[in-house]
Amino acid sequence: MNETLIVQLITGAIGSVGFGILFHMKRKYLPLAAAGALISWMMFILGKAFWGNIFLPTLFASFVTDVYAEILARICKETSTSFFVTSVIPLIPGSTLYYCMNSILEGNTVRALEYGRDTFLFAFGIAAGMSIAWSICYFLRSIKKNKK
Repeated sequence: MNETLIVQLITGAIGSVGFGILFHMKRKYLPLAAAGALISWMMFILGKAFWGNIFLPTLFASFVTDVYAEILARICKETSTSFFVTSVIPLIPGSTLYYCMNSILEGNTVRALEYGRDTFLFAFGIAAGMSIAWSICYFLRSIKKNKK
């Protein structure tokens, strides 16, 4: 594996653990947050290699991360939100938002629009992936409930 990718995965995991601590996640679940961050960023990298843009890899990574969070929620008898929020941290478009705002302040409208578009695509991909996974899980739970 590429050394840069390893650094990205490790820092994403550490960042997710930090947010887990910030959000008062139970200590025993912090390694699961780190694992979720690794999964999240790895899925994004794989999606980026396959699709090459921003939206579809982010949607794919967010979808997989939400499925991971839903599975953990059932196993740990906790809410999926805490697992999802901490695991999706590496996908948050902080750098593109920063560069968008910086370009606006510099008066570079074209670059600001490019970074703004990328920020929107990251955010929309996260929301769409989460919504699709949540809807599928909700549908499957309702089918299971109706069978009983």
